[in-house]
Formats: sequence, C-alpha cells, structure tokens
Amino acid sequence: MIYIEYMEHDRSIPFELIKPHGEKGSWADDDAFSENQPLAVLGRALRLGPHPPFLAIWQCRTFERLQEWESYFKARRTLHSAASQNAIHLCQAGCYTEVLSGPPIEGGIQYIEFFTHDVSHREEVVAQHFSERAGRYENGVLNAVLCRMGPLGPDPGALAIWTFPRHADVEQIVFDHQWQRTLNIVRSGLYRKLNDETQKGP
Repeated sequence: MIYIEYMEHDRSIPFELIKPHGEKGSWADDDAFSENQPLAVLGRALRLGPHPPFLAIWQCRTFERLQEWESYFKARRTLHSAASQNAIHLCQAGCYTEVLSGPPIEGGIQYIEFFTHDVSHREEVVAQHFSERAGRYENGVLNAVLCRMGPLGPDPGALAIWTFPRHADVEQIVFDHQWQRTLNIVRSGLYRKLNDETQKGP
C-alpha cells in the first residue's frame, strides 16, 4: 500500500526548514516501522500543478499499521525536524494501490498526471494502458501508477509519476492529447524531490 500526504508550508517560515537533508526517518531502526519508509518527498516546481504543493509518498505494509502510524506521528516522530513540523500543514492524505511500478524516483523533473479513478475502473486495465505508454516518450521514465483504494483519498483518484531529465523533455507528454482523453487525465504538474538543490519554493 502507498500512503500519500498532501502538504503545504507556512510562507512565514523559511522554505529551507522543510527540506530533508537525506536522513532517514527517525523510526528507521524501529521494528514496527522498518518496512514503512518514505519513497520520496516532492515539491511543486514553477507553481505548475494543483494545490497543495507538496507530496510525501510512503510505503506502508498494511492498514493495520495506520493506527500505529497515527500514534507515532502524534508523538511528533516524523520525517521532519521539530522546526520543519511547525512549517508544515498536512492538508489531506490518501491510500493507494501501486498498480504499476518502475524505477525509484531519483533526480530530474517529476511530471505527475492526476487522472480519474473510482471503484468502477479495473486496475489491471489502468496498468495495461500505462504499460503501453511507458516507452512512448523520449527520455521519460514511468516511476509508478497509483490508484486510490475505494474512496480513501482526494479526487480525481489516481496519479502517475514520470521522471524526465530536463524541462524540454516534458513537452511530448504534455501534448499527448490522445492518451490524456483515454485515461481521463484532468490535471498535471511539475515537481522535484525536495533534497534536490535546484528545487525552488512553489
């Protein structure tokens, strides 16, 4: 299961305070959380994308862990330092099935497509569509396709995360109107990992 937190930051507090510095979460050696790790923390680039501007993407083993997470987070033992936590507002969250997985999210530019998905859509069909697209864009890498578990998450219900080396490489996927219609892609945005020094405040 993938758990995503959608966040914004208090603009009165310097953006640098919420940037991770490559450290693992404070529970890295805790048996209860050893298999639940952050996959990426992404920040919107150039204000291109929906609000809120930050996504923290976590790997979570099961729903059973959510109760433990709630207690853990209330104790303020999170990915961020105490100063960072004061700068962050957790707006909403969602639980997702990873219907297609690719290489880990690394450097470059992340292009995220938000598309419509609900219980009437078959996840294997979604996975097949994105498999057909995966090699379509020069220099593009498909990192993950995530579909909301039932209604447990914000609309439109699903997202696909791609990585491109440069802004210019994104143009081809932006103008692929045929697949956008086929997959009901309603919004997209540009993002970077927050520990990328080229990231600017959204």
